[in-house]
Amino acid sequence: MARGRLSPLEIAVLKRNPYVEDVNAMRIMYTYKFKCMFVERYLAGERPVDIFRQAGFDVSVLGEKRIERATARWKALYEGNGVEGLRGAARKNDENMPSVADKKSGGKSKAAKNAVVDEYALKLATQENRISHLEKMVLDMTSRLKVLEKQLAEFAVKLDLLAEHGSVDEDYMLNRSHGNIYLYELIYEAMGKFAGRLSVNSLCEIFHVSRQGYYRYLKQRSMAREM
Repeated sequence: MARGRLSPLEIAVLKRNPYVEDVNAMRIMYTYKFKCMFVERYLAGERPVDIFRQAGFDVSVLGEKRIERATARWKALYEGNGVEGLRGAARKNDENMPSVADKKSGGKSKAAKNAVVDEYALKLATQENRISHLEKMVLDMTSRLKVLEKQLAEFAVKLDLLAEHGSVDEDYMLNRSHGNIYLYELIYEAMGKFAGRLSVNSLCEIFHVSRQGYYRYLKQRSMAREM
């Protein structure tokens, strides 16, 4: 699979690999040591993907096309000039060596500057991951809320149907104390069904009953079971 630009987090992770000299969003520069090791193992019959993976690279980040291009390029350099061909390519791509201009500017090499950039890139990528995680949590909570709203609506419909079709005696429903007992039973059922996701306070507010009355109901229910 082909890969496009590397993300800040992928760049930061790649720069921690000892076989990487430098990396940016579009290009990875490998060390001379890795290129020599790769060519030796490749000519011995090992698969390029296995060599990269065993060297600590995430091949899904690199992508198959990037690995194929690197294999073809290093193979051609080796066949043309042996290991010296790989050494020349490594020197040409070396961006971590301090230049004369770096020394004149206070001795701060590009490697040191890159380290600062890497640190900020890693922090940025970490924050992006946290934001993504929080967004997923919000979506999950929104989805759960919709489910709960639907289930509570079903309870309300159930109550209306019982009253309408006479499954519950009319006098029973009109009597305040008996009606509350029925509502307490619904709250008790809901608490069992949605344990940990609904509170007694919210259910008492929905059914317009007091918490004290609900807890008295629970106490009486417990005492009735013990008798």
